[in-house]
Amino acid sequence: MDVTKAKISSIFFQYSIPSVLGMIAISSASIVDGFFIGNYVGDSGLAAINISLPIFSFLFGFALMLSVGSSVVSGKFIGEGKLYNASVVFSKTIISISLFSFLTCTVLFLNIKTLLHLLGANKELTVIAIEYLSVILIFIPFLMIGVVLDYFVRVDNRPNLAFVALLLSALINVILDWLMIVYLQKGIFGAALATGISQLTLLIILLPHFFSKRATLKFVKPVGNYTKIIKASYNGASEFVNEVSVGITTLIFNYVMIKKFDIEGIAAFTVINYLLMIGIMISFGISDSLQPIISKNFGAKKYARIYEFIKLAFISTSLVGIVMIIMILLLPETLANIFLEDDNYKTKQIVLNFTTFIWLAFLFNGVNLVISAYLTAMHKPLASMIIALSRSFIFPVFFIFTLPFLFDLNGIFMAIPMAEIITFIIAIILFRKFNAKNMDK
Repeated sequence: MDVTKAKISSIFFQYSIPSVLGMIAISSASIVDGFFIGNYVGDSGLAAINISLPIFSFLFGFALMLSVGSSVVSGKFIGEGKLYNASVVFSKTIISISLFSFLTCTVLFLNIKTLLHLLGANKELTVIAIEYLSVILIFIPFLMIGVVLDYFVRVDNRPNLAFVALLLSALINVILDWLMIVYLQKGIFGAALATGISQLTLLIILLPHFFSKRATLKFVKPVGNYTKIIKASYNGASEFVNEVSVGITTLIFNYVMIKKFDIEGIAAFTVINYLLMIGIMISFGISDSLQPIISKNFGAKKYARIYEFIKLAFISTSLVGIVMIIMILLLPETLANIFLEDDNYKTKQIVLNFTTFIWLAFLFNGVNLVISAYLTAMHKPLASMIIALSRSFIFPVFFIFTLPFLFDLNGIFMAIPMAEIITFIIAIILFRKFNAKNMDK
């Protein structure tokens, strides 16, 4: 389909459904990781993964920044009919992510113990986290390159291929989790190995597309300097800021949780992150699918169509939020039991206290994600970054330190919902300012 001319609802669902299914595949793989680790390794395993999250957030965030920023630029070139320019952007992006990922992961691998000390891991967590990270860091470069390929495959009109790659990666992860953790009893090392091997799947499935006859984007000689890639990265900076902010916020939450509730606090926060991930990844899949659509329509100056796509995304993410709220309010204990053994009473109680408040976040986070993605695709990176920073760093950190003074421990559990509410107000103001509906006038 030509996304600048075909029926709006058909385009929206053709792009959003594979993207959502792909995000479900990714999140389900992580959730299955949590299930196996929580039930067969225990609280310490969940805590070790969570203490490592800031490292993963930084690396994944950089890959997203390059992917989103460059693919939006490439998509705009395709919309303008400049196919060679689009291929140059693609080729330079692959070179950039390859060099950065392998060099950075090598440096991190050689300094794992120091890194974990800076992240606040105690002796017990350090031992387990080293076992996990020493494997994951070997494979993360392949994931980062795979993420870039995933975005460019979708810009190149192959959203279903991107979904298949994500789905197979998730299925392989689940199978290997069972094999490594349950059958071979390799514990946290097995979980890391399963995740790492599954990440190679993205690369193996997506890379051949760019050598096929169906590809619009090709590997070409990367002529000229890399200034455009740096500028493109700035356009995707909100995704980097969002991921890094999540990592920093997790670090701060870990500090507060371990201080107030000991290791059970970090384990409980990990479970809450899994619950948040389910809804957020679906909404992220919807909002993320908009970027290739909007960037091409933006290049073709089809502003009225952009507005219609956004309306469909708002409706879809709101429905996702309602479903998540119903699940959390009606089945909180059942959800907690998925990740925790029967005798983890203290951890379960902390999770249940969290769920009393966390459901409010789902009223607003879907709309926040859609508006942030829309602003990135419309080449408004600063506005998009404001939303990303607000929901993932500024307000969560502000509220986790201020609300406990007013509401005691409940203030910790209220921090994330309050951050989404305030961000929602900011996002609506920015959306009204940069509304595509007004650009035709």
